[in-house]
Amino acid sequence: METDSSSSTIRSGPVDDGITRLTARLRARYGERVDAIILYGSYLRGVEDAMPDVYVLLNSWPAKPRRHRWLGAALPPNVLNLPFENGAGGRAKVSVLTTAQLLRAVTGDRHPYFWARFAQPCQRLHCRDRVVAAQLDFVAARSAQRLMDEVAPNPSPTTSAAFWMAVFARTYAAEVRSEGASKHEALYAANQGYYDRLFQARQANTTSRRGSRAWPVAQAAGKLFSVLRIGKSALTFEDGVDYMLWKLERHSGVRLDATERQRRYPLLFAWPLAWRLYRLKAFR
Repeated sequence: METDSSSSTIRSGPVDDGITRLTARLRARYGERVDAIILYGSYLRGVEDAMPDVYVLLNSWPAKPRRHRWLGAALPPNVLNLPFENGAGGRAKVSVLTTAQLLRAVTGDRHPYFWARFAQPCQRLHCRDRVVAAQLDFVAARSAQRLMDEVAPNPSPTTSAAFWMAVFARTYAAEVRSEGASKHEALYAANQGYYDRLFQARQANTTSRRGSRAWPVAQAAGKLFSVLRIGKSALTFEDGVDYMLWKLERHSGVRLDATERQRRYPLLFAWPLAWRLYRLKAFR
């Protein structure tokens, strides 16, 4: 059953045929385990050549493939690279985890990997029922609150634009990312009204304006888990090495080609390639 909530930043709305078909395939793939399917990121913001970013929330992990179940339980999400008719390169990035894991992450994780994403406006492609819809509303509200309270520098900038540029820069610095400051500006510009309202509410609440002094620890943890997730993606992605090289080239302009051995055994042989990319400043 589809639901809607005008108070949530995870809302329903029209989608193109490619997203409709992708949603149907994901529902068929995971069946009754699907709680919700959510679209976020550059494709949602209207960047036509972007690869769609989709989250699939499950009520439990499928028994098979067993490796995916173990990896997903140990370090969510599992990231898949699936065909997509209208997307850049004909692929979509699909992140899979359980709803319970997401709820724990946005309440308990010190690093902002999940709550930085779900603080952004997202689009609900499928939702099981009103219970799941309420959980998504909680995820959105809690994520936005933590982003403002725990990522903001201390002292915080006094204008909305400067505040969000600082917050976005910090969340990106807590991962291995290739994007520069222009990405932060695009994030803010795409939903300026939403971010300005959050900032105004924060300014009106004096107890929320102090920022966090524990950010360096959270940033270091986020960077570590980002590296681990990249390594794990080699075990769940199809053509994972080529996807990573394509994405880095798209954002940084640095182009390198992998050998066949690096493609087949990335965890063993792709580290020299990663080191070269780092030296060329393809990511930070």
